[in-house]
Amino acid sequence: MKKIVWAAARFAALTLVCCNVQAETTLRLADSLPNGHFIASELTRPFIEQVQKDSNGQLKLQYFPGEQLGKAKDMLMLTQSGVVDIGYVGPSYVSDKMPLSAAFELPGAFKDDCQGTRALWAMTHDGGFLQKTEFEPNHVIPLLILMLPRYQILLSSKKPANGVQGLAGFKVRSAGGAMDFMLHNLSMVPVRMTPPEVYESLSRGTIDGAVFPYSSALAYGLSNLVRQGTVGGSFGTVVLTYSISESRWKQLSANDRTVLMTAGKENSLNACKRFETTENQSIDKFKAQGMRVISFTAADQALLDSAFSKVGREWASGLDSRGRPGTRMLSEMEKALATVR
Repeated sequence: MKKIVWAAARFAALTLVCCNVQAETTLRLADSLPNGHFIASELTRPFIEQVQKDSNGQLKLQYFPGEQLGKAKDMLMLTQSGVVDIGYVGPSYVSDKMPLSAAFELPGAFKDDCQGTRALWAMTHDGGFLQKTEFEPNHVIPLLILMLPRYQILLSSKKPANGVQGLAGFKVRSAGGAMDFMLHNLSMVPVRMTPPEVYESLSRGTIDGAVFPYSSALAYGLSNLVRQGTVGGSFGTVVLTYSISESRWKQLSANDRTVLMTAGKENSLNACKRFETTENQSIDKFKAQGMRVISFTAADQALLDSAFSKVGREWASGLDSRGRPGTRMLSEMEKALATVR
């Protein structure tokens, strides 16, 4: 009888170990961010840690930064194909497939980064307009969403850029989409490239500058190249997500889905505050290294506001002509921004 009881207890223990092992799930999370990037420290890693904590260690995220699993422009395809479980999907990198999200990237679209983030979350979840028109057709689900701090124009050129007129002619890195429209309307020359390509292009003189938040520029090592830049402007931003494919999502347990979505929403909506602090600290570092601030007069600001308004109309009209609801997207975004004030 003692042998039977001992055997039964041993079998139960082995079964428990077996089931615990089977219950553990590991997902590959990949992006293009360099080591030390503020997005990783303020959003990605806190999300990873919360997922592991909330799942009691049963759901693990294996992190592959720095384009280890693929280029930024390929992340949507890699996520859809299953090479990556959770990929750093930036709509502006795949503007042919996800053009509507760029409404949030328009210059002057909003004045409060956290308000913009809340509106973007509402539009990409719970039946929101962007969920239905862009993410579902591409078979991905955003778990984390973010918008970088409002972009500034950073120049490596020694030629002084004084006011709006002084920006004309410079070749500047663009993330594509609405940013291209903006640079054209300021008589600048947009050169589309991903962030990891910017340092070499600036060093070689292939481009004269980039449209970046200071915190990103610092992470990509640009502080020793930038000689002048705007501060406090609203030259657009870039919408980014960490998304999972619908097929991989369906393979997860209901508990794992809840853990991922809860941690994703909490970190997305809280990170914008941390981004603001990081951005201000980064600006101070650029100034300390001798960067000259490009300032604008009241007349310059009027020119910028007019250009930004024109950019929005051109952007929407261009999409409308291609059968995409650009004008509708602007209207939906305005409603979302008003709702989350």
